[in-house]
Amino acid sequence: MTRKKAHIISHSHWDREWFLPLESLRFRLVTLMDEVEDLLDKEAGFNHFHMDGQMIMLEDYLAVKPAKREKMKQLVADGKLRIGPWYMLQDAFLTSGEANIRNLQYGLEMAEEFGQAEKIGYFPDTFGLYGQAPQLMRQAGFDTVVFGRGVNPTGFNNQVFDSAFASKYSEMFWESPDGSKVLGILLANWYSNGNEIPTDKEAAKNFWDKKLADVERFASTDEWLFMNGCDHQPVQTDLAEALEVARELYPEIDFIHSHFEKYQDAVKAGLEPEKLQTVHGELTSQQSDGWSTLANTASSRIYLKQANAKIERLLERLAEPISVMATEAGVSYPHEYLAFAWKLLMENQIHDSITGCSLDEVHREMEARFEKVEQTTMAIIQNVARKITEQIATNDAGIPITVFHAGGVEATRTVELELETDAIHFSEMHFELIPDELAKLPEQSFRMETSNGEEIPVVVESLGIHFNYDLPERKFRDSYFARKYKLTFTVEHLPAVGYQTIYAHPVAVSDDEKELTGDLELENRYLKVEIAPNGTYSILDKETAVEVAGLGAYEDVGDIGNEYMFKETGDNLRINTYNSKPEIRVLREDKLGKTIEMKHEIEIPVSASATFAEEKRRLVWHPDRTSHRSDNRTTFKITTELTLNKHDKQLTVRVKLDNQVDDHRLRVLLPTGKQTETHQAGSVFEVVTRANKQVEEWTNPANDNRKQGFVTSGNIVVASLDLPEYEVSEQGDRLELTLLRAVSEIGDWGDFPAYEAECHREITAEFHVFLTDESNVNVPAQVNALLTPTFAIQHPLSSKEKILADTKDFAKWKVADGLVFSAFKLAKDNQPIIRFYQTASEPKLLNTVNLWRKSTILEETAGDAKNQFTVKPNEIITLKGV
Repeated sequence: MTRKKAHIISHSHWDREWFLPLESLRFRLVTLMDEVEDLLDKEAGFNHFHMDGQMIMLEDYLAVKPAKREKMKQLVADGKLRIGPWYMLQDAFLTSGEANIRNLQYGLEMAEEFGQAEKIGYFPDTFGLYGQAPQLMRQAGFDTVVFGRGVNPTGFNNQVFDSAFASKYSEMFWESPDGSKVLGILLANWYSNGNEIPTDKEAAKNFWDKKLADVERFASTDEWLFMNGCDHQPVQTDLAEALEVARELYPEIDFIHSHFEKYQDAVKAGLEPEKLQTVHGELTSQQSDGWSTLANTASSRIYLKQANAKIERLLERLAEPISVMATEAGVSYPHEYLAFAWKLLMENQIHDSITGCSLDEVHREMEARFEKVEQTTMAIIQNVARKITEQIATNDAGIPITVFHAGGVEATRTVELELETDAIHFSEMHFELIPDELAKLPEQSFRMETSNGEEIPVVVESLGIHFNYDLPERKFRDSYFARKYKLTFTVEHLPAVGYQTIYAHPVAVSDDEKELTGDLELENRYLKVEIAPNGTYSILDKETAVEVAGLGAYEDVGDIGNEYMFKETGDNLRINTYNSKPEIRVLREDKLGKTIEMKHEIEIPVSASATFAEEKRRLVWHPDRTSHRSDNRTTFKITTELTLNKHDKQLTVRVKLDNQVDDHRLRVLLPTGKQTETHQAGSVFEVVTRANKQVEEWTNPANDNRKQGFVTSGNIVVASLDLPEYEVSEQGDRLELTLLRAVSEIGDWGDFPAYEAECHREITAEFHVFLTDESNVNVPAQVNALLTPTFAIQHPLSSKEKILADTKDFAKWKVADGLVFSAFKLAKDNQPIIRFYQTASEPKLLNTVNLWRKSTILEETAGDAKNQFTVKPNEIITLKGV
């Protein structure tokens, strides 16, 4: 008979910042690590400590005690300190696919610098898991993952429910949509089921009788897991003694102070695969009552999601690709600086941070970090773009401007640029005289052309005379005044991944600006948009004849939930704009397109009623709250801008809010044009199909979901980078997109006020709507390109040799429909990397001009060099240049 083995893993789940700010928790971390080091050195029977799967925990410790680096390396080399594989423990759905890969890459690199990484996919408290995680883990060389959420429900203060929803076993197989499969180990009794093990025999007997029974109930093998630790838990210093007591009480069980690799090897050796179930795709607690999915972290503090999405795209679609392009100008790829930027961004992508479910102090610090990483990223972009433009051979006519783009498909984009002319430097004239000298010059306008002489439509706005300066590479700063103009122009045929140079020719100012017609319609060759008196609008796709009406009403509801979960007020008081009469006017109409502005004013309650404060004080769990909305009302203003430019195939909607109201949620309501049973949404390296109707056990009236990039139901596609929460009706005929959620507490295990989560600030939300006849397999790629930023730069004066073409497409590949571009960067060995993921239902071809080798996400190649690759459905394919 096989002996049962109890694997006790010492750890501390380290939320870097949460109910305490970073530095308060770092103080506890330093104490923890000093005690761990002492135990590993001196305590017989205390053999290992698990560093929660995240390298940032060790980095934070060494920031205070840098002299301990060599000691930490020794403990890792000895197998005592178990580190990696992640840089930090992220939120899965609120970070991009590329961010998830960089997290693993940089985490493993750092772990290898210290000696070795724990080869296991560790997701202890991730708020739901994306379906492609098994594929990513397999490509990284891992065949086992450990996770805490997604299969069984976890509630208040990490209570694990004893319910019919739970998996039969804590061991299961987990399969990605492409067929990649890993062994999944569910922390069925949470990551604290072996916490604070008693040394007193009577207490230990009571403890182990319950804990052993709890684990045996779920375990499919005789290898049982006990996690000795919890959130910010101090290390148990008398653990060796506690295990000796356990061995004496239960001589038939082997109590092992273990680590995950030892445990997973033992589990795999004892598995009976035919006993295990296989779970497929994303794990979001779909089989539950719906109250503890934590889905509404997607809308808590929406301003954080907006900042994160913006910077992710700057890194992925500008900083990395333009840095590759710059190598042709002899510029070294900035590996270290890009890593610095990514890691700084990742500090904000930790699950309790980006989800917006921490103290106000935490999120104030996050905003400062976002500012820092945006400055860092823009410095990289501006530097490499300038290096390129210094060496581009241009014609002599006009002012050259280069526009960079990396959306993966050829694109037409409307671009804005501030252009300078007539600069007079301080070295040429006394600075006090320069503004008056420039004022003597006549105002200018500009005609814009491609390098082939094709005219580009442009709108010019004079910004007056401004001070500026250059910072030359080999000289002191060079100050000057110049005339500045804002140029807004449309560029067609932007390379899929590359740049195009165009030219601005100064011309005399003319009076040919188009006057506002007052016509409250938007129309171009693709779409026609009509606006009703109540501010809703209809869209007609002229190419497909698909039309959807009644779009764009707003609905405001009370919210007595918390930063984790939405809970509607007990009165179910909903206020919408269907019967409103907004002020509607043409805001802009020019040769590029047209914008119509609508101003709604609705009267809504100022907050929840007074009883809500008592419910929070008494820690009433959010599903059981019943408070109503306040009787006191205020005017809430919503400004909407609808924009349709000449070349747009989508309607762009910008919503401006100045929120000074508490305890509410605002959504835009979008009819889908038809009824459906399912809908699709963008996720991490996949398009996931979700049922509109939930399971029978689901009791939460809400069915909120998370998206990346887009959601489509019926005949509409709604695309946005930074509005990740939505809901689709059971019939599939209405989509609701969350613009704002204002709450006042963290929630979970205590009374933690978070007043700034009420979001008393100005917020601008932007999304795009286009129509589909449901036969367009290219929607994911189209959205991916649409949400890719461009970067335009006026060429600097340069004496460098002009060796680069003025337009270049670096995309030396041809992709079939369904393949979505994801990355263009350099590997550590300076070989180019490209990545795509496949969203079609049948294999597709990827053809390349140059030879490439297939690679893993860790940029390790295998197989022969070739220029044609078959990509199976849902595959993430990475190629490395030869």
